[in-house]
Amino acid sequence: MKIISTLLGATALIWPLQAHEGHDHVEGVGAVVTTATETGPEGYKFVTIPGWGALPEGQNIGPLHGDLAIDKAGNVYASLESEAGVAVFNKFGKFVKTLKLGLQQFHSLTRVEEEGKEYLWGAQYQANRAVKFDLEGNVVSVLPNQKTGDLEGGMGGLTEVLVAPDGHVFFFMGYGSKKIHKLKPDGTLVKTYGGKGTGKDQFTACHGAAIDLRYDEPRILVCDRDGRRMMHLTMDLEWIGIYGETPMRRPADVDVRGDLAAVGEIEGRVILMDKEGKIVATLCDNPNENQWATNGVAADQLHDNAFSAPHGIKWGPQGQIYVTEYSKVGRLVALYPKK
Repeated sequence: MKIISTLLGATALIWPLQAHEGHDHVEGVGAVVTTATETGPEGYKFVTIPGWGALPEGQNIGPLHGDLAIDKAGNVYASLESEAGVAVFNKFGKFVKTLKLGLQQFHSLTRVEEEGKEYLWGAQYQANRAVKFDLEGNVVSVLPNQKTGDLEGGMGGLTEVLVAPDGHVFFFMGYGSKKIHKLKPDGTLVKTYGGKGTGKDQFTACHGAAIDLRYDEPRILVCDRDGRRMMHLTMDLEWIGIYGETPMRRPADVDVRGDLAAVGEIEGRVILMDKEGKIVATLCDNPNENQWATNGVAADQLHDNAFSAPHGIKWGPQGQIYVTEYSKVGRLVALYPKK
């Protein structure tokens, strides 16, 4: 419990938590977890961290429809819908800063390291582009570029960008053509895969994805959200098979650490899945189906012990799980393993 105790103490210094009579939230902030709630079965227990992600002076983080990324120092970068773009929090959940303007509405974020320097890639879905920028918000490159050529189905509806260990870049057109495009690091198109449908080699919404290193060869693990399933592909975009049982509760995003995949299901829960695809833990499951998969839940109706619409998910360096919810009022949730 040392990690939990340290975080709870640090968070209390960051934000004065006050009970809001009749609700479970900080008055004036709304969607900030205020109670340390234990969740998960034996062997996979986590605790929510009160005050994590609170802003100064009772400000609200605002609408969220995005993702998170974590740098080597443990800082968390959360993509916002507002012009503020990307908010940065330290490992204790204290707000540090926002990055430069023009980086708003990233549907996904992923961190890469090149020659000892860290960068973030973001899927800027309304601008129909992928952007690579440094940790200060300076744009390094934008894809597609002049080398890419025409993409089948165009760039509309980009929901995820991944970067392979060898530097290849993958576009996931989850809101558009339901295709995946593989590009060389210089932007040259290598291959296009998929399309709309419910069969093999098809997607209803290739919404989120992760590089999966749990096997002999790296794989791509794809969340076919509206198909209520997940699937493995090779790095050459060839079908391997369905991962786990179906139907699922609309998996929106996934991240892999060690032997476990953490999956944010937009229908009100986070699950942990082992290498074989078995669900080994369910975290903060919401029994109220009316609050699933919607951004319209009011702040005073959100619960500290239940998700409404998990959207982006990332593992932290100490085995913690960070979640951003699809929400008009905005909510970031930090779950730390109970030691």
